[in-house]
Amino acid sequence: MRKLFLRFYLTVVVCFLASGLLIGTLYKQMLERINRQYLNDVFQSTIIIVENELGALPQSLWHDEIARLRNKLPVPVNIEAVEDYQLTAPVLQSLMGGETLYLPRRNIYIHRIPDTQLAIELGPVTYLARLDSVSWPDVLGLILMSAALGIPTWLWLRPFWRDLLALVRQSRKLGTGDFSARTRLEPSSPLAPLSGTINRMAQDIEELSSSRQAMIDAISHDVRTPLARLRYRLEAVKAGAAVDGFVAGAERDLQQMDQLVEEWLTLRTLERPEMQPELQPFEALPWLTRQLDELAVNGAPVTLVNATGHDEPWLWADRYYLGRALGNLVSNAWRYGGGRIRVTLAWQNGEARLEVDDDGPGIPSEARERLRKPFERLEGSRNRNTGGHGLGLAITAMIMRGHQGQLLMSDSDLGGAQLVLVWPTPITAEETPAL
Repeated sequence: MRKLFLRFYLTVVVCFLASGLLIGTLYKQMLERINRQYLNDVFQSTIIIVENELGALPQSLWHDEIARLRNKLPVPVNIEAVEDYQLTAPVLQSLMGGETLYLPRRNIYIHRIPDTQLAIELGPVTYLARLDSVSWPDVLGLILMSAALGIPTWLWLRPFWRDLLALVRQSRKLGTGDFSARTRLEPSSPLAPLSGTINRMAQDIEELSSSRQAMIDAISHDVRTPLARLRYRLEAVKAGAAVDGFVAGAERDLQQMDQLVEEWLTLRTLERPEMQPELQPFEALPWLTRQLDELAVNGAPVTLVNATGHDEPWLWADRYYLGRALGNLVSNAWRYGGGRIRVTLAWQNGEARLEVDDDGPGIPSEARERLRKPFERLEGSRNRNTGGHGLGLAITAMIMRGHQGQLLMSDSDLGGAQLVLVWPTPITAEETPAL
């Protein structure tokens, strides 16, 4: 606090003194210019009066007359020989030419009496000397004003320093892993915006840390289950069980773990900032037909509806990742639905829409936002007992964000859930892009 106060205080004082000196210099120059013009007029009038008084007298009486006039004139008056001033040639020439000169070193005005080698001397003028000097009251006033600046400086810096210390304590807690640390400053504090930013950052880090821990726990659980089954089957084989059953079960467990790893790697790839989908135009209906044929289960087809109003609509998307997103939705519909699945392609407000409807139990509205996060599952009919790892909808949502779109969830007219892929496309259904 002491160092901060001294630095800030010295900066304020130096700036104050510099500005004071600058303003004082400008004001002094202006005042001197006005005063000198006024004094020049006064001195010229005085010189005219003196010359008139001396003009009627012989030169031998001039000193006596000057002595008499001193008490009547506003400035000291004297008569001196021109050569006594030891003037330079240019200054002497000006004086001999009839000009009234000011000699700053002696603080006097001189004017040569016509047709003589004598000069009328006016001064010294103490007022002019004070203009060019700095007195002790001036210095004392500057010292008192500089000291007075310390009071508002301290009053402003004290709450600032207190809030700064609070932010330092919070940052230290964050550095030790306590992401729940928060700092609450007064709205009037100059550090309030910074405090709000740090609090939001701490909240984001806390949520990210919790999310990562939840992911690790979920992966550990989902990997531990097939590993436990493999260990059980291996013990059974050692005890004399049939090898054929062990091989089939082991393949299923290995496939489950491989699927988990693949989905996790896909999720990590989509989280990278540099990951950008490769958007390309392609015919929608043939591509959708191939995708849905591959996703058919036990020969049960998936109904495809073209609601675009055009016979040959085109899509603009990354076919690989859009296929992954559509596959996740259709697989979930097979897994959780009652057997009826409908996929609808539509255009609405300049956006392409792929709607996947099923006749299952649906998704409660309060759980829809949560299901967009990794390893989140519904209790009841939509849980890990039906398969899956809780990554499908998270991957789908990230794919749609990469397409500048979103994943929507609502109720279906089939009685189950409706999940919709929505993303903007520059291609309308009326156009056939040139390939």
